[in-house]
Amino acid sequence: MSKNLLRFFVIFLIFLTGSYFVHTWLARFFSLNSDAFILKVSYIFNSIYAVCLIITIFMLRKKFKDQIGFIFLAGSFVKLGVFVAITKLSSIEVDKSVFLDFFTPYVISLVLEVYYVSKILNESK
Repeated sequence: MSKNLLRFFVIFLIFLTGSYFVHTWLARFFSLNSDAFILKVSYIFNSIYAVCLIITIFMLRKKFKDQIGFIFLAGSFVKLGVFVAITKLSSIEVDKSVFLDFFTPYVISLVLEVYYVSKILNESK
């Protein structure tokens, strides 16, 4: 495993763990209608999926260097579909009041994924 990949995982886990605690604290502080179960599932799902996606892109970076962006885009699209499938199969109700419980970890992981994939693309030039 590359030193850059390991550094990404450490930074990613620190950011996502920190945002989880800030998110739960803000939800309690402002007495928001936040579902703790959906919040945990969202953060765990997004972190596991992001790590798997980045490992996949890292492994395919040399063989498919011109298609990395499309692989990332497809992976992000599949992430949304898999999360919706998990919530529907588990009978978890994701309504407007808990939408941010999914969307916040999704955006945080997406920003970090885009940053690292852009580094991979710059290295391949």
